[in-house]
Amino acid sequence: MSVFETRRRQLDLMRLHEECERNYRRLQQVMPDSKRQAAATKIQYQDQPSSGMLIEVIEVTKYTSTLLIVADKAGPQWLPEIEIKVRVYRDARMAEVIEWCSDRTIPWALSEHKGMQARDEKWQWNMFLSELLSHGLRHGITELET
Repeated sequence: MSVFETRRRQLDLMRLHEECERNYRRLQQVMPDSKRQAAATKIQYQDQPSSGMLIEVIEVTKYTSTLLIVADKAGPQWLPEIEIKVRVYRDARMAEVIEWCSDRTIPWALSEHKGMQARDEKWQWNMFLSELLSHGLRHGITELET
């Protein structure tokens, strides 16, 4: 591996970590209590009352929580609802996508190639989470559920 490739890979990892930190802060605004099992938040969009997203805590450990984010009716009728599993690292103050649409697990390493995954797939899904949360913060009404 050349020096250029090593540097590019480190920059990609640094950008990914920065995005994971921003996603953690966004999630804290939407759902501040991620330490409680089965806690949930419903966000309905003001401009589209029939659409929104549900964020639910499905697993809690000492340092992490796993959230399930379901975005329903977020697009055209033919588009299925989007399910994303997100791991929240409370000690590191980071949140990253670990699984999407119940059938694909995001590879741990950026360089891992399995099947038809893109090299930057982890980055793409974390950016998608970023856009989804940002849209919810800008256009949504939050309702806390228990």
